[in-house]
Amino acid sequence: MATLISGSTGVNKVQTGAIETVDLPTGSVLQIVTATTTTEVTTTSTSFVALSNLTLSITPSSTSSKIFLVLTVPHYVGASSSGSHVSSNIFRGSVSGTSLGNSSWGFGSVFVTNSSAIASNVSGNYLDSPNTASAQTYTTAFRVNGGTGYAMINSQRGTLTAMEIAG
Repeated sequence: MATLISGSTGVNKVQTGAIETVDLPTGSVLQIVTATTTTEVTTTSTSFVALSNLTLSITPSSTSSKIFLVLTVPHYVGASSSGSHVSSNIFRGSVSGTSLGNSSWGFGSVFVTNSSAIASNVSGNYLDSPNTASAQTYTTAFRVNGGTGYAMINSQRGTLTAMEIAG
């Protein structure tokens, strides 16, 4: 049976804004922000290039909060690019900011070893400690070491998710 709370049952001091904060235990998810795209992008750049549709901003509620990032980017490398790879990475800030993955390989690569085209997801996660309560921007970027690399080919979905974790 449901309990009815109203002024007639004696609970009349609950007002809008009366409950302003809640202390959740360390490790609790406080907020989630997601960026998603199906827009195909190509590059021949050997330096990381921003995937502008996979950039997001999250504002931690405390300097002790952590930001847990989850990335999935579908990649394709053509058959004519034998010996090439395409990699994805996450940067705090812009592409010239802090690299959160390996500076060359990011969070993984799709590598072509023969004359066959390769399509696969590059996925990874990272627990960031920005040590600030200011807005943080996270930028996904990709690069190739030769040939042409593709992301979100044939409208495949790429996703970057940021979760604030209570510290």
